[in-house]
Amino acid sequence: MAESLFSTEARRIGFRRVSREWHAFCMFDSVVQEGGEEGGDWAARPSRLVDMTRQAAAEEDRRWKKMRQVDIGAELRRMLGPEARFRGVQEAALRAIMRQESPIVVVMGTGGGKSMLFMLPAACAAGAGGLTVVVVPLVSLRGDIKDRCDALGIECVEWSGRRPHEWASIVLVTPEAAVSESFGHFINRQRAMGRLDRIVVDECHVVLDSGAGGGWRSRMLGLRGLVKAETQLVYLTATLRPADEAEFGRLVGL
Repeated sequence: MAESLFSTEARRIGFRRVSREWHAFCMFDSVVQEGGEEGGDWAARPSRLVDMTRQAAAEEDRRWKKMRQVDIGAELRRMLGPEARFRGVQEAALRAIMRQESPIVVVMGTGGGKSMLFMLPAACAAGAGGLTVVVVPLVSLRGDIKDRCDALGIECVEWSGRRPHEWASIVLVTPEAAVSESFGHFINRQRAMGRLDRIVVDECHVVLDSGAGGGWRSRMLGLRGLVKAETQLVYLTATLRPADEAEFGRLVGL
């Protein structure tokens, strides 16, 4: 597979440096234990945090500017081959996503190519440090998405609160974990670093049934808090009747 036009080693190194500086400011063990200046005088240097925040915002702005200039048809062919074509509402949805519109609700039938709506943008922004979070309720779907991302060379991981995911392009998370405190800290950190591009909720129609019973279906109701993440929100489903749209919007806090 050809390399994405944003994949530059210098940019990756830059984001690693910024990440380490954020870790040092927050006094994370991984940095403090190494000693040296990075674990030392950060409390006395608040101006550095202001500079880092501005730098992160500038990187995010540059990334989105490039995203809006992407030829999504060419990117699709780069990923899937020269004969690849958009299906159904794929192209219209992708254009809205690349314009940073939010919230976006996309209804596409099973097998219609919904996953490409987050895989293609994530592939475009990978070298520039962008992160896409995908909330996936079904284990089988998470495994399938992970396999497809691996095949396309997209760095995709399944969320675990015990392991860092600072440089993944896509993080897959269950509805239960998505409303946890540790994941909330992760989201806030990624947003502060200017990395969080979007949160995608797959099978979002399940929210309509989430009031009944327990387990992950009831946890779907907790996802309404995602609107506070101040990032692009994309909702994907194979079935959402027009008559249910208003109730869906109410349940997810739109």
